[in-house]
Amino acid sequence: MGNSVSVLGAAHGSSGQTRSSEAYVVVAYGDRLGYHYSAIFAALLISAYKGDGAPVVIYTDRPELFRNYPFEIVPISPQQIGDWSLEGRYWFRIKNRVMYDVLGRGFECVLYIDSDIAFTGDPRVDMARVTPGRAVMFRSEGPANRSPKSSYHSLAGLPKDLFAEDGLVLSPSAPLWSSAIMGLHRDMRESVECADRIIRGLLGKIDTHTLEQFALGVALEREHEVVPSSGKFSIFSTTRTKAFARRRMFEFFQRNHAAPFEVQMAEAKRLRLRQPLGRMVVGRLLELKPGPDPDFGRLA
Repeated sequence: MGNSVSVLGAAHGSSGQTRSSEAYVVVAYGDRLGYHYSAIFAALLISAYKGDGAPVVIYTDRPELFRNYPFEIVPISPQQIGDWSLEGRYWFRIKNRVMYDVLGRGFECVLYIDSDIAFTGDPRVDMARVTPGRAVMFRSEGPANRSPKSSYHSLAGLPKDLFAEDGLVLSPSAPLWSSAIMGLHRDMRESVECADRIIRGLLGKIDTHTLEQFALGVALEREHEVVPSSGKFSIFSTTRTKAFARRRMFEFFQRNHAAPFEVQMAEAKRLRLRQPLGRMVVGRLLELKPGPDPDFGRLA
């Protein structure tokens, strides 16, 4: 494998080359290397299944970890991380800022994938459903206030003119769309910016970690249809499933880190990231705590 990082220019076609009208996006930042290697693995599977020339774009503060892969890299500086996370007050805002940025780089359609999602089928199924009038989100989680303890009940007590600039009155029963997968068209860039205004307007008023996805769903549904993902994938977002998947990925990279890209893609498709059901049930019954992440620093 090569030793250079392909850095995505500030604007579409800035390198003088004709780019694909579509792109797949993964984000990796922070001190825990497990997240970065999860992003590499997710990108390997996207590359293995998509079968087209659309780039996989990685937004990361550790571009050197991706130097041996043919992904397009957008480096994120510490200053950007501070700005995009509102100085650490809301880390999930980074996803919003990444989508706003990448939709400004000339791509017509973009499919964002969380790094704890491993595709087991062609992601183009979701990409193909994105149109100027239709967005794809991971899934609908029902009304935001579906739980009696939901913080979104307090939306009813906020000033009605809080988002008068956007002509919005937020309802506690608005749908909550999960943003683990986001398929957006470039015509939706203003909706992403509207969602950011909602995030900043509600931060500190609504005590929840799902502001980013709530805001995007509300902003999109003003002018666009939102549909759930129909892709095939495995997701390992809980503490227990993530711990098992990280151990398996660590072993994968120990074996394959020096292998050609084509070999890594083929081996990634064979790797099982889900713990056998019997072992999972036993672990829960015995209340066994998942172990810590392997030392991914040994791979870097």
